[in-house]
Amino acid sequence: MLADVQYAEKSAADARRYARAKDRLGECVAAVNALRPPPAFVIQLGDLIDGGAAAGAELAAAAAVVNRLFVPRYHVLGNHDFVGLGREQTMAILHMERAYYAFDLNGWRFVVLDTQDVAVQGGWDQGSEPYQAGRQWLRRLSERGAENAQPYNGALGDRQLDWLMAVLDEAEQETLPVIVFGHQPLVPAGDKHTLWNAEQVVAILQRRGCVKAYICGHRHRDGCIQQNGVYYVALEAMVECAKQAAVWYYVSLRSDVIEIKGFGIARQRTLAIR
Repeated sequence: MLADVQYAEKSAADARRYARAKDRLGECVAAVNALRPPPAFVIQLGDLIDGGAAAGAELAAAAAVVNRLFVPRYHVLGNHDFVGLGREQTMAILHMERAYYAFDLNGWRFVVLDTQDVAVQGGWDQGSEPYQAGRQWLRRLSERGAENAQPYNGALGDRQLDWLMAVLDEAEQETLPVIVFGHQPLVPAGDKHTLWNAEQVVAILQRRGCVKAYICGHRHRDGCIQQNGVYYVALEAMVECAKQAAVWYYVSLRSDVIEIKGFGIARQRTLAIR
């Protein structure tokens, strides 16, 4: 797993080395390709680029590095992936047929969410329903003084929520353990970087015993919270550490534990599950 590469050909800002991030991404890809046995797949959790005037070329360049992987790769959409790009263009460059989807592998179900489904930074046309709904969310949260009333956040729309419930219900019936991936954190509620309707999504995940973990980026800092049997894990941002070494994670799954090995400054975690 890796998150928040945020590659861009521009000067560094604080700890963010945007231009170097593509080199660190290349180091990660080379290291993964050398693993024996190879992993079942690689997933990047959004914000592959920082976005801007050259977003199209930069996303294509970063995606080309990811495509060097010898194993299957999956993408999560982040807010920066749409800065300077429309939704269709972003998804075409990343070869994504759907913004949210699920797949089964080796007795597990993996669910990928689109946390920019309702958003002002979701690649939506300003006249579209998702964009206008995003503006309404922002206005309501701002009026309440909510910390997560930020334009870089978003929400899951009703159709995606219905789909998520159906996918998890099916996993329950088939006794498949589930890991859910998204770009934005779901906990703690109301935090500056948290999904606008995080509490609604958390309620869906925690009503079903099949969900073992939700893993995300966006916050740029490693963290882990266990809540009602579900682990909420946030990953370090590759762009924040591009001066030093590639930051990525290798995950081993067993019936009783999720073992997360970190590279670079990333933390190691052993998560007991039931």
